[in-house]
Parts: sequence; structure tokens; C-alpha cells
Amino acid sequence: MLSGAEPSAAQSRPRKFTIQSQFGRARQPRSRKNRPCDACRRRKTACSRGLICKSSPTPDEISSQQQSAADSVAGDGASDAELLTPPGIDSSPALARRSVSHSSPADTIQSSAGLSAAGDLTLEQQSSAPAAVVHQGLVRQSVPSGDGLEQSSYGLSPPVPLASNFPLHTLEDNFNRTAHSMGPSAEQDTYLLDAFRCLIISENDEIDANIIQVYPGGPSADDRPVHFLLLENENPDFTNEAKQTASDGTERLVWPYGEQLVRLYFKHVHPIYPVVTKTRFLRQYKSNRIKIPASLRGAIYGMACVFWDRDPTIKQARPFQQHQCIDHAHEALRREHENPTLFSLQACLLLHHITPPDVDSVETPSMWTLTAQATACAQTIGLHQDPTRWSIEPWEKRVRKKLWWAVYASDCWSAICHGNPPHISPTSFSTAPPDMDDIRADETVPDDLRYLVEPEDAVFQASVGARFLQFINLTMVLRDVLDCSLAMQLVMLREKFNDWHSLLPQCLALGPERGQDVASNCPLHLTYYSTQALLYRGLMYPATRAAKANPESSLRKWFVPALSEFQSFVCFFNSITEEDLRGFWCRHARSQLILCGNFLIYLFLLASDESHIESAYQLLQEFHHSLKRLGETTHKPGRLLLRPVRLRLDSFFRQAATILRGNEAPIMSPINTAI
Repeated sequence: MLSGAEPSAAQSRPRKFTIQSQFGRARQPRSRKNRPCDACRRRKTACSRGLICKSSPTPDEISSQQQSAADSVAGDGASDAELLTPPGIDSSPALARRSVSHSSPADTIQSSAGLSAAGDLTLEQQSSAPAAVVHQGLVRQSVPSGDGLEQSSYGLSPPVPLASNFPLHTLEDNFNRTAHSMGPSAEQDTYLLDAFRCLIISENDEIDANIIQVYPGGPSADDRPVHFLLLENENPDFTNEAKQTASDGTERLVWPYGEQLVRLYFKHVHPIYPVVTKTRFLRQYKSNRIKIPASLRGAIYGMACVFWDRDPTIKQARPFQQHQCIDHAHEALRREHENPTLFSLQACLLLHHITPPDVDSVETPSMWTLTAQATACAQTIGLHQDPTRWSIEPWEKRVRKKLWWAVYASDCWSAICHGNPPHISPTSFSTAPPDMDDIRADETVPDDLRYLVEPEDAVFQASVGARFLQFINLTMVLRDVLDCSLAMQLVMLREKFNDWHSLLPQCLALGPERGQDVASNCPLHLTYYSTQALLYRGLMYPATRAAKANPESSLRKWFVPALSEFQSFVCFFNSITEEDLRGFWCRHARSQLILCGNFLIYLFLLASDESHIESAYQLLQEFHHSLKRLGETTHKPGRLLLRPVRLRLDSFFRQAATILRGNEAPIMSPINTAI
């Protein structure tokens, strides 16, 4: 670059260089005739391939080309791919063949803008037209600074984005491409990418990836630009074959009951755990279900088949087992992680909540590894970054917020299952919590898709949004409890639970008026009590013999409030009916029941006054009786939900007397030693 100290000398002394063109004659200094094509210029070679080469046009030429292209579309219906091909990509047949349309397929929501191609401009062209940055055939006006340079230049503070001047991108609906988040530690500095972005060209002059900017950053040094790597989905043949085999196996297994299973899923599972984008899924399912990742289809089929007997239109016995669908889903998901999307993330979340095996008395480590898988998938596609100011489609902003917090909740509760620290640190994300509008989006089903759901499931239900938001709020308090190290902080957190039941929306309350057709609110209330168990364990710490004997200890101070709270828990559990047990319960409910059951044992063993001992023992007995009553259900998933906590209570009552007398509990071997 020329120094600013000698402007007159620089202007009077033209640069002298010669580039040999494919036409065999030298180019005049500073001439724009017969310039080499973009690909040759990147390689710093002359055009010698014998192909028709073009270099990137100037912004004025692009503007006129865009107008001509628009007129052409109106006249002969040219495709979106032709209009959205970046200038310079048509420099060779190979590149033209691999040009990527940024518009959505016909069966998905349409995108309003193409790929960002600002990197296609050379530095010479950018300096010659400082007021324009080219975005895939669109010209965006930049805000010049006082010295005539773009504010988005490297080393200068980027401007605050103006929504009206920035084209909207889509990170999800790019045909055969997935968008990977590029964080501060990515391969290139974010501010440098703000000034210079280029395509990644393979050895065969084919486009492998493009870098798009969804946010140019703000005036603060910490408010960085945000970029995504739009990567072409190229996989080895054996990976594609494995995914196809899983897809075919899934559809073959459930045929011809696929639509009934979709209807059952949105009837029984979705109202309690609304992580699937309902209308988008149904639209794609109707158009071409095979385009939906096999992992998501398998997860939905597998979770819905538990409610097979709840569909009166199905007269036949279920011809397959849940684990068969889930096996196909896991097999597909392992390959889909190469190209993660919102659909594959939804599959990650759902696969946590399949019916547990009938041999487990503790949660298996696979739940923890599944959570790590979902967290990694979410972070790969950038859900941990707040999208509010990004220039992406509004529906994507809403879905990304909702799914990130579903991942966050899954991470917290899976950590509880195993006593591990969560994967997601409090400072590693910026995504704002969702609101009711974020949950409402995509929930109302258009008329042409309503045959795939029950009539009441075709419109948004306020209880669905309220239930999910309350679940997220409880999870946030839970995480604060886990991160607290001071008793004073725990006291402040306890205040957040003041009047929780009274302030709960009426649609989430428990009462005799709830019917079998209303989605159960019991899982939400169980989440509340399990959070309370962990909170009181923190408040009463340390649970030692010395603390039990000390009237001034935290253990004694908080014992009575804890006993009162869990009297309410036992009343709640006594109110659960077998019909409630037949609804959908998240897999984490098993660990939540274990927490609550063990806390009742905790209260009994730590009671010091005789009246407190009697009250705590009575609560234990009532809870044990309710477990036995509900455990007699013929509904297998319901029995497996209760099995871990029931085994613990049974074991306690069998061994407590011996342990309290000071003797070790007898270990009864299940092996028959008789000869």
C-alpha cells in the first residue's frame, strides 16, 4: 500500500507491471482490459487454461447485471441459483457447476438473500469502490468514516448494523450446505474476516466453503463480528450409504404407520417437550420425508410408539419394538454429526428421553455422553451466541434461542443424574432466554398439514409455552444452586421460590379438574421439588453428627422449612394417578424422583427432635405406599420410571433397622449357592 506521506509522487508515478494474458499481448499499466480471471488472480498466474475467463465486475456493473437478471426472471423464469451465483464463479465450468443457491428448497421457508461474496472483491476493487460491499449479487451500502475509508476496515471500529441495509441470511436452508460457527479461536481473526472474506476453493477449482457474516460487530472491542463457515456437505460413500441404510430401515420398520406415529408424537410428547419445530417438520414430512434426517424421524417414531394403544384408529398390535427405531436413529446421528443442522440437534435432544432399559437401577453413563453430544452439536452451529442482532431470518432467531435453552436444561439435569459438573459454563454463552413468542412461533399448523395432527394440536396452546418457560426458569435456578458456594446466596435463591405454586399460571396447576385429554403438568411439579431438594441440601450443609447435635447449625435451622416443603411433595405424589403415569415423562424424571426420595430419607436420618423423627418417618411411609400403588400399573414405561426410586425405598426399609442399631446391613447374594 502507498504511504500517505507522498500523495503527489504516488499519483504521478503509475505502477509498472506486466501480466501475460491468454491472448498473447501485454496489458497496459493500470488497464482493466483483458484482466485475468478471479481464480487465476488468486493463484497469481496468467489465464492459460484455454477457458473463457472473467474477472469480477465493478459494483456498477453488478448493479446493472442484477437489474438485467431481475428482468430476465420476470420474462423467462430464470432459477434462483442463476441469480445468486457470485460474480467470478462463472469463470470456469467447474465453478459454475458447483455454484450454490442460497435460496431455500421449495418445501422449506424461503431465504431472502444469498451468500455473502464480499471476499470475491480484490483489494484493488474494494479501494476503488469504498461505498459498496457486494453480497451475492446484492450491493450493500457501507457507512464511510470521515477519512473516506469504510468503518468495517480491519483495525477500525465496525459500525452498528442497520437492519434495513443488511441482507438477511439463512443458516439452515442452504441446499447441501451446513453453517458452522466461527468463534474467537477459529482459524482466522474475526476482525480480519470483517474486512476480507474469500471462498475456499478445492484442488479441482470447486467451491468447498464460503464465509458469511451475520453480524459486523459493535463499537465495543468485545462486541466481535460474527461469521459462519458455510461448508459443502461432502462425505465419503460409506458414510452416505450408512445414512441411507438407516433411513430406509426406519421407514421400512414403521410402514405404513408413519403418519399415525407423527400424530401420536405431537399429541403426547410435544406438549411437554416442545423442541421439534412443528410446522417445519410437518411441511417437510408431507413434501418429502426422506429429506428429514433419519435420526429425527427415528427418534419421533420411537418416542411415539410408546403411545401406540392411545390411537383408536390403530387396531393391530405394534409390529416393531422401540429400540429398533432408536438403533437406526443412533446409527444415522453418528454420521449426521459431520453436517449438523437444527433437525439433527432436535434428534439429539429427543434421544435422551427414550424408555429406559428394564435392568437399570441407576442412570447409565450413556445419558451423560448423549448430553455432551447435544452440547457439542449446538455449539458447532453457534446456538450459544445470541442471535438477536444478527442479519438472519427471524424464525431462525426464535428457534435457535429455544433449542439452546433446551440443550442447557438437558446439560444441567444430566449432570444431576451423575453428580458431574455441567458441560456448559456460565460464561461460555450469550443467548438470551426465550419468551412466549419464541415458543409460539411455528406452532400453528396450516390447513394443508392439519391431517397430520389432532385438531387440538393444530393451534398453539398457551399451556405448552408456559410449561416450557417454567421448566427453563427452574433449570436456571437449579444451575445457580449448583454454582453457589455461599449460604447467603442460597438464601436469596430460596426467595425465588416464594409463592411458586400461587404464582403459577392456572393452566399449569394441578387439581381434580385435569382430565385425561389434557397434557399432564406432573413432570413440571416434580422438577420443582427436585430443585428444592438440592437447594435445601445446600442450605443444611454440612450434614454431620456435630451439626445434628448443634441447635445453632444450618442443619437445624433449615430442617423445619425443609420438612414442611416435602410434606407438600408427598401430597403431590399421592395425587398422581395411573393416567398421569401414562403420559410423557422426560428421562430425567427418574433422577428427580431419586433425589426427592433420598431427601426424605435424609430428613428422617437427620431429625433430632422426637416429633420431627415421627413426622419424617410418616412422610417416608406415605411415599413408599404411593410408590407401591403406582408400581402396580400395567404400563411398562410407568413402572420403569418408578423402579429406581422404589428399589431405594425398599432397600432402606429392609436395612435401616440393622444399620441404625450399629450393625452392617446384610448383603444378600442373588446367586443360588445350593448344589
